[in-house]
Amino acid sequence: MKKALPYILPLFRSFLFITGGLIFALLTKQTLEESSNYWPLLCSLYNLITILVLILVCRYEKIKYKDLLRFNLKGVKISRSLKHILIILLIGIIGMIGFSFIFYNGLPEFLIKPIIPWLAIVNFFLLPVTIVLAEMPLYFGYSLKRINKGKYFGLIYVVFFYALQHSFIPLLVDLEYMLYRFLSFLPLALFVGYRFLKDNDLTNSLIGHGVLDLSTSVQVIIMSLL
Repeated sequence: MKKALPYILPLFRSFLFITGGLIFALLTKQTLEESSNYWPLLCSLYNLITILVLILVCRYEKIKYKDLLRFNLKGVKISRSLKHILIILLIGIIGMIGFSFIFYNGLPEFLIKPIIPWLAIVNFFLLPVTIVLAEMPLYFGYSLKRINKGKYFGLIYVVFFYALQHSFIPLLVDLEYMLYRFLSFLPLALFVGYRFLKDNDLTNSLIGHGVLDLSTSVQVIIMSLL
């Protein structure tokens, strides 16, 4: 089981997004398209579940959860860190905007929709923090470090499923949309994975990722309060 977990956990996130999206739609008696408005809030919930799973895995393997974060501010060079974070922001933004124009001739309106205002405010704090503590620690801090079939096989495996999970949040039955979401996050996943193999550190990537999701939370608040 211990040898299989690094391969299973990247699959787990996609499975969680699919089943969670279906269950939420059923419980709220909405279509997938209607319930997809709440995907940022659902993402925070999935992140909390992922964090719990990671803690349980750490207890099972007798390791510390904080070791998966690969977060270390000691010895960080500010200029280098700012450069790394800026690159992450540029790759993330250009990837999303670029493929939006390729697939939809502009930014798709269905990604950011208004939700109940107080939930949007709660999620403003919840999403950036939980995503940092869940996503990269699972894919890179845990799985990539433990896949022993050559570092590039591990990189390809982890990067593929890191990008794939975004095809299922928000959950919509639309192959073109799923491909768009996958490709939008593939460049970011490749960069983060490659840098992690070189540096064995996620500090700058975690900060950059948190800023990206903070911008998502801000957009949701603006849409919800207008």
